[in-house]
Amino acid sequence: MSHVLRRKAFLISSLALAVGAGNAVAGGFEKATLWDAKYSALAGAAVSSVNNSSAIFFNPAGLAFAESNDFALHASPTWTQASGPADGENFMKGERGFSPAGGFTGLFQLNDRFTMGYGVYATGGASASYKDVTVGNVSNIPALDTSVTGDYSTKIQIVEAGLGLAYQINNNWSVGGTYRLTYATADINILSEADVLGANVGAEVGYNDMSGWNNFGVRLGAMYRPDSERWGWGINFRSEVKAEVDGKASYRTGNSVVNDRSGYDRIDATAETALPMQISTGGHYLLNDNWTLYGEITYSEYSNNEEIAFSSKEEDVAVPRINTNWNDQYNYRIAAEYTGIDGWSLRGGYIYTTPVVPEEYAAPTFSTAGNAHTITFGAGTTVMNGRVDLDFGAEYNLVKNKDVKGGGNLTDDKPVPGTPIVIPGTKSAPGKYESNAYAIPCHCTLQILIVESVGINRGYNPVYTH
Repeated sequence: MSHVLRRKAFLISSLALAVGAGNAVAGGFEKATLWDAKYSALAGAAVSSVNNSSAIFFNPAGLAFAESNDFALHASPTWTQASGPADGENFMKGERGFSPAGGFTGLFQLNDRFTMGYGVYATGGASASYKDVTVGNVSNIPALDTSVTGDYSTKIQIVEAGLGLAYQINNNWSVGGTYRLTYATADINILSEADVLGANVGAEVGYNDMSGWNNFGVRLGAMYRPDSERWGWGINFRSEVKAEVDGKASYRTGNSVVNDRSGYDRIDATAETALPMQISTGGHYLLNDNWTLYGEITYSEYSNNEEIAFSSKEEDVAVPRINTNWNDQYNYRIAAEYTGIDGWSLRGGYIYTTPVVPEEYAAPTFSTAGNAHTITFGAGTTVMNGRVDLDFGAEYNLVKNKDVKGGGNLTDDKPVPGTPIVIPGTKSAPGKYESNAYAIPCHCTLQILIVESVGINRGYNPVYTH
């Protein structure tokens, strides 16, 4: 029976590994906004207007409309908290975790048509933790005590290195692409329990020192702005990236029913999933000299993530399929920018995000099964005679579902070989789930001025500046 428990604990931990890579608030594997302070304050609605080195991420076509070479440092310290029935029954407040998201980007104008961009930056991550969680049956009689107590936690970081190239077709159109190299790390400690001969037996599994590379992914974009420059449109495509991380797995059980508390320690293990295809499209409109409105829709094809695979060369994995049955995700972004104060831009926005995780498959280390709401605001200015841009922002994310129905089979039922016994699959726990996060992004962009090119319009206008 301990072998069955071992497999079940593996299953739950691998599932937590995959979903933990996402933002615990907005869903999926990534935050609704990321590290760029200017565009975070604009609710991430950057696809039609971005014209600095951040375009390597938001829309590589925007590199072609840059007014100068630049180099930017980004920081977006983020605090997150996920809460839910971590012990399988009772609502528990999670610890507030910290993630130092950020990176750097730069661009260089090769000639009057081609612009190169580069950068290394965070693209996702999670920090969720429940302290001193007890699973299994607690008893003062040692033979009946099948409990395990430990920390139920997930720490994920996903980093991308990008190299981009954009081409300005004419004064109105540009296209571009980014080659992506993705690296992920994870440290996860999971607690679960299972019914073994009528007793609730606790189990703990750790995935530690997990890491992995994906060597190929792309972003492709196009951007249009008319001669009047009163409005603009853009589209950005991100290819799917397969994610495979390797590391060490550990396991222990409170299974005194079979007098086994040994488990195993630091065997080789692999988890596999995918960062899905994504398309963003949107536009902006200059109402007058002081006000600009932005809107954008982002679609992420998470429905392709029907399962998460787990394997180990040292263990014969009996349950290779993890049922996720995720939904596609939509982010609806609206924002406004005001430039009527001399030397300053004021920004604010709102994001509505649909849930990736269905209620039937909710779990404490999943993103919360509910619609997420994100409020953003910030400001920007220039110093050193326009050579340096300084941008600041803040955002708050919240999702809450007080009555998650749960009940879905996270794993399939498993017959015990050679017996008529069938071990029920792991089910999602019903109850209250909620998540919240706040971030304080800031960045500094050094504009490296160049001689104005002849025959191409990289001109200055209020939409594309502070």
